[in-house]
Amino acid sequence: AARWTTGFLLLVLLSWWALGLIPPPLLINRANGSYAVTDREGRLLRLSLTGDEQYRLWTPLDRIPPSLQEATLRYEDRWFYRHPGVNPFALARAAWSSLVVRERWIGGSTLTMQLARQRFRLETRTIPGKLRQIGYALWLERHFSKREILEAYLNLAPYGANIQGVGAAARIYFHRPASRLSPEEARALVLVPQNPRQRAPVSPKGKKALHHAWQQAYGDGPAFERLWFRTRKELPLRAPHFAERLHELHPELPSLPGTLDSGLQGLAEEILDGYVRRQRGQGIANATAMIVHAPTMEVRAYLGSADYLDPSIRGYVNGLKARRSPGSTLKPFIYALAIDQGLITPDTLLNDTPLRVGEYEPENFEGNFYGPLSATEALVRSRNIPAVALLARLQRPTLYRFLLRAGLRLPREEAFYGLTLAMGGAEVSMEELAALYGVIANAGVHRELRWLASAPEAAKPRHLLSPEAAFLVRKMLETNPPPRRSFGGRSFAAGAPPIAWKTGTSSGLKDAWAIGLMGQWLVGTWVGHFDGTPNRHLVGREMAGPLLFALLDALRLERPIKPSSPPPANLKAVEICPLSGAFRSPWCPHGKIGWIIPGVSPLATCTVHRRIYIDPGTRLRLCRGDESRGQPRVAEFWDHDALEAFRQAGIRRDIPPPFARPCEDLADSDAGTHPPVILSPRPEVAYPVRATGGRIRLSASGSGSRKLYWFVDDAFVGEGRSVLWPGKPGRFVVRVVDDQGQSATVPVTVLPGK
Repeated sequence: AARWTTGFLLLVLLSWWALGLIPPPLLINRANGSYAVTDREGRLLRLSLTGDEQYRLWTPLDRIPPSLQEATLRYEDRWFYRHPGVNPFALARAAWSSLVVRERWIGGSTLTMQLARQRFRLETRTIPGKLRQIGYALWLERHFSKREILEAYLNLAPYGANIQGVGAAARIYFHRPASRLSPEEARALVLVPQNPRQRAPVSPKGKKALHHAWQQAYGDGPAFERLWFRTRKELPLRAPHFAERLHELHPELPSLPGTLDSGLQGLAEEILDGYVRRQRGQGIANATAMIVHAPTMEVRAYLGSADYLDPSIRGYVNGLKARRSPGSTLKPFIYALAIDQGLITPDTLLNDTPLRVGEYEPENFEGNFYGPLSATEALVRSRNIPAVALLARLQRPTLYRFLLRAGLRLPREEAFYGLTLAMGGAEVSMEELAALYGVIANAGVHRELRWLASAPEAAKPRHLLSPEAAFLVRKMLETNPPPRRSFGGRSFAAGAPPIAWKTGTSSGLKDAWAIGLMGQWLVGTWVGHFDGTPNRHLVGREMAGPLLFALLDALRLERPIKPSSPPPANLKAVEICPLSGAFRSPWCPHGKIGWIIPGVSPLATCTVHRRIYIDPGTRLRLCRGDESRGQPRVAEFWDHDALEAFRQAGIRRDIPPPFARPCEDLADSDAGTHPPVILSPRPEVAYPVRATGGRIRLSASGSGSRKLYWFVDDAFVGEGRSVLWPGKPGRFVVRVVDDQGQSATVPVTVLPGK
């Protein structure tokens, strides 16, 4: 007998050693699991199905209540921590009852054996099946700790229908995570896996069977009657685009506590739905919107389409991450960079006149010109030509480099986009645009959008603009008046928070954009069609603007709005001339407060307004020395370029009257002192003759110049502000000379046409 006992023990030890040689199995396939997305208050937004149509939500053991763990072991396997995966006493009792006495079938399975049956899908109602179950259980025990086995069991145990694991069961039956189950709810769930087909509380019959099991296990009492079981049909499908986007960004996380504010989400959905319904008569069927809390960059509302369940508009497509032409929405960053690089202040005069840069001739959206206007007006009116002219002057960084630093994906080199970046030449998504405008909201600091509540920032914040430039551009955008059309009878009353906002219209009228900042809130809207169908009504200010303001108005009624931040300490308030944008001189009739960045902003005193003396009889201008017999008057002195710009824009300016007699003092002359500036050709561009039609345009601006004369290698080729030269292959020097002898030169390379 001793020899038989010794041999049996040696066989057991040898088998245990051999099991260790077999590589461990995958205990649980976490990749094929459900994911649960919740809002910032912990309310469930969505519980997804797995690839095999199950609800199976991975839940770590430390997030499963100890009361449920203890009740499970007490009810399923009291000796779990003392056996090697198989309880021989339980198996002997099961064999006696099932095979000898034949009273009823008892499995005698330990919790590890149940895990093996569930994990490897074993049929265990036969002796060979039971033996395989025992072998698999020993194999699992050989490679995994008791905690790992208990964790896997609680994540795979059947809880009725297609519900597996306590995490999914807690979400479906009680609409809460397993960690927040009450003791009574935990005790009820423990009873289901032993007979999930009959005891699952998915029907009145199942609830009755579960109640009966409760009475047998715990005795009768009112606790069970107080439990409120939900069904799978009651699972929410809220903010579906947000849920899918969060899972896409963090596919490794089964539980996704989001930043979404369900109150704001519901409000935005109601407004968006009503707006699209109202616009259907104009052929508009789809729109998107998102709300971001700018200080944290948390996404608080996220609507990827007007209706997720409407296939006619491809509602399942997430339009907020789709990359499309943003129209003029990138222009504020051109002005911010120009402010940072000392090119302009918000009051600097910019020309809105015909412009040619090389072979590129930008046009304004309306096809007209406004002449000289302040940088603020140029930005608010979304004039293309001033923005393109500024973009061409940007250096270190250019707009392209700035966008790359901000994380935008620009698949082409900078030369491909060129100056079209000012008008939406590169495609961006609303998510990227919101992150960009967050730079303005957060004093020049770029932060990634945040999707997970209480999660660390995905990337280190980057300073892309100075606080001064960000503040000034926001103030410039706050002068943009609300859209003429309103939605839902809403309008912003006096005393409402200021709104810094910008619109965009893509080429071909395919996309209408609007994005705005109000206090600590950042809101973006887009109206259009996912298939790119154009519509003459898809103009940013007219179509996306009213939707933006409807959302902002509802937002200010629902959430507190923090006051605007004070100006950065390095900004200085100065008095400027509103007409010229320069420091106010003693002759400027009016003044206003403007901002400059000391040591950065261009500084000059207004020279437009000057005092002259008029002969009271002839109303002609007097020379110096004759002032005593004249009347003082303030006149506007514009150089030739500015007057030409006003003329092209159809704006009349009063110029000083002519002199009563020729003046000997040259200081009285109206002639300018600045040489002309060649606009075309550009030295960095090689011009193929055939591509230019055999002619190359020569154009220049000249401060105060009356006439311009053009020479190529000292050969005279024409007179005027713009002439055409019949180019030929080679390298040349182009020179322009004004009527005062001032000149400018530029080298040009002409390539033979192909």
